[in-house]
Amino acid sequence: MGKPVVCVNGVTFRYEGCALPAISDINLQLDKGEFISITGSSGCGKSTLALCLAGFIPHHVAGEMCGSVIINGLDSQQYPPSKLAGIVGLVQQDPEAQMCTLRVIDEVAFGPENLCLSRKEIKDRVEWALEAVNSLHLRDREIYSLSGGEKQRIAIASVLAMQPSLIILDEPTANLDPVGTVEVLQVIKKLEADTAVIIIEHRLKQLMPISDRLLIMDKGRIICDGKPDQVYREFRCGQKRFYAAGFKPGEREGPSQPAAGEKELCLKPSPVLSVSDLSVNLGEKSVLENISFDIFPGQITAVMGGNGSGKTTLLLSLLGINKPERGEIFYRGSSISQEKVSLRARNMGMVFQNPNHQIFENTVLLEAMLPSLMLFKDKALASDMVNSLLEEFELLQYKERLPFSLSFGEKKRLTLVSVLGYQPGILLLDEPLIGQDNLRAEIFWQAVLKHSSAGGISIIVCHDPDFVRNFCDRLLFLDKGTLLLDRPVEEGFNLLKELGFKEYLPGGSIVEE
Repeated sequence: MGKPVVCVNGVTFRYEGCALPAISDINLQLDKGEFISITGSSGCGKSTLALCLAGFIPHHVAGEMCGSVIINGLDSQQYPPSKLAGIVGLVQQDPEAQMCTLRVIDEVAFGPENLCLSRKEIKDRVEWALEAVNSLHLRDREIYSLSGGEKQRIAIASVLAMQPSLIILDEPTANLDPVGTVEVLQVIKKLEADTAVIIIEHRLKQLMPISDRLLIMDKGRIICDGKPDQVYREFRCGQKRFYAAGFKPGEREGPSQPAAGEKELCLKPSPVLSVSDLSVNLGEKSVLENISFDIFPGQITAVMGGNGSGKTTLLLSLLGINKPERGEIFYRGSSISQEKVSLRARNMGMVFQNPNHQIFENTVLLEAMLPSLMLFKDKALASDMVNSLLEEFELLQYKERLPFSLSFGEKKRLTLVSVLGYQPGILLLDEPLIGQDNLRAEIFWQAVLKHSSAGGISIIVCHDPDFVRNFCDRLLFLDKGTLLLDRPVEEGFNLLKELGFKEYLPGGSIVEE
């Protein structure tokens, strides 16, 4: 290790309007070539620390900061983000928040152009960065037409093209499919020896083997910092409050299934949702083609597949936001293909991949109540239910806060509360685990299981095969807009193994050093 790239000395930051600081007395040093991972509970200050390191705090975020952040010898309080460009690169939790242009190639070139590099150097960097995240085929696409995972790849490429001394990635794999996760982490691990890397992540499985250090944050402070294996053992043994709910991925039994003999005796119920030959085009591009499936009462169905395979488009089409070219959708035996979104929403509640796309009100309480006020007949009952859900999801203390002031993970929980409040029969959940630590993931899954036990169905876009194995009954796997398989979960994983989709299997691929 050489000269320190990062020196953080006693940094405390309190957001404007908040009584307590988001981070307190942070001390951190990071050397050239060092790769560290930071984890901790949702809302513990990880993203706030990232904003401090990139210079957005104190220059573009209102609040009070004490202490110093020195990046490559430059004091961030004296140098705003524009002056740190080319030295620090931040990939934010919400990739859309940092998109500046309309086309992919322009987005990746934007940073190098502002560094006043030569045209050849810019072209070479753009090609290298897009190839590094396996996205050369997207170079001429419009940003708005990309999937969430594709946008995340482009956000990463745009930072890589700057070739900064420090790269900070806030949940960089949250929207990526398993193949993309492995590819991106391999690229980051192989960066030049003088590049320092900080990754903020809840899912540590693939980061443990390639990290030099693991930091754990709690209530705005760094409580552990050291070798990953040692810190993780201390974290598991000494910090049991993180696991108070007893939830650890991979330890819960999956949903009970009837034995073979019992299946023959059971009368098959009518499907809650039926999709027949659904095909969807966006512009001139075919996104879904001839999709058909039935989902029965109580089933929790996972939708998996690569970035851009049509998963989010499928959910949006079920809700009626995307209009199909052909095909039929039935709810409890009746066609809803001609119904407006407002009518379908009475029976379908969707949690978007990006919670910022469905937040409208000025306070957390009003936001949580909004769908129920429009769709639930008993307003008093809806109010009681929403307040109970806010408490269950650890959001009640923020009920008078501006929703956009919440962390990304807290916004995700808020949008789920707003949907659960009016009790739709169908939950459409697009990457609901983004930004959730283990305890909050447990709260989420308990809510879904309760909905299932009451006969509701859930369709969940999820890239985490361990969660799919533990909680889902069915697996729909999309590949290039077609339904490659529709099977019970274990049978589906076995078939994926035979077809060569090993990255999508429980246990996953570990990035090799």
